[in-house]
Amino acid sequence: MFWRRSTVTAHSNLSGLRVLITRPEGRNEELADALRDAGANVIIEPLLRIIPLGDDDPEYPCARRLLLDLDHYRHLIFVSTNAVDCGMALIDELWPQYPVDVQCHAVGAATAAALRQWPWPAAALSSLDEAGHGSMNSESLLAMPALQDVARKKVLIVRGCGGREHIAQTLRERGATVDYAECYRRADTAVNAIELQARLDAQQPNVVCLNSGETLQAFCARIPASQRGNYSVLLPSVRVADMARKAGFSEIILAENAGTTATLAALSQWQRDHHVRQR
Repeated sequence: MFWRRSTVTAHSNLSGLRVLITRPEGRNEELADALRDAGANVIIEPLLRIIPLGDDDPEYPCARRLLLDLDHYRHLIFVSTNAVDCGMALIDELWPQYPVDVQCHAVGAATAAALRQWPWPAAALSSLDEAGHGSMNSESLLAMPALQDVARKKVLIVRGCGGREHIAQTLRERGATVDYAECYRRADTAVNAIELQARLDAQQPNVVCLNSGETLQAFCARIPASQRGNYSVLLPSVRVADMARKAGFSEIILAENAGTTATLAALSQWQRDHHVRQR
């Protein structure tokens, strides 16, 4: 079952709702605070760790070389706050003064906010203003005017190891040359299947928030298929919702994107619908 998307308001009331959030370590605080402010009971259980690449990682020399040639690129795309944190640490090391002819783009408001913390020239960040608070997903990023006429232009995407090819594939179809600077990798946290199940049984969350396809996969790796129908899961996109449905989840709450505002909106709508359904 899919629950419809909605828009959050300042009067969102999640009083009594028990929500498990599973973002990577160090990424749950903003969402947790917003949920508590709305009255929810928050359970935090990160399922992934973000590990910056270093000299011992085979992908690191390539990422370093590409970022050293940053001035050869017209567009620089950061796909997440993790990409900003790990990619900008390397850029800051390699470029005492950032190149002036590179235009930066961000997927998501949090990514845009993280990017603004670094001293890029104003012109480099103009696309963030154009997008309002940052393109909220890959599709809205690709719809931006700045990324329409990219034939014979070079684009560098900063991301973790692996991930979707949608942005790169679309830009290549438009004639761009696209490279990846992979600056971090994801790894499981220490919690195992038995420990996670014990916590779920003890806390009895109404909703489990899984804010990416990778987090969904990490949850599935710990929860057997026979048990997945027992959980209502909140997901950030139709693509991830389709993954969840195929994995055996039956009650799916669809948010507009992975951001905090969209998460609260979807939870608020689901709670209202859920109460109506129970009467």
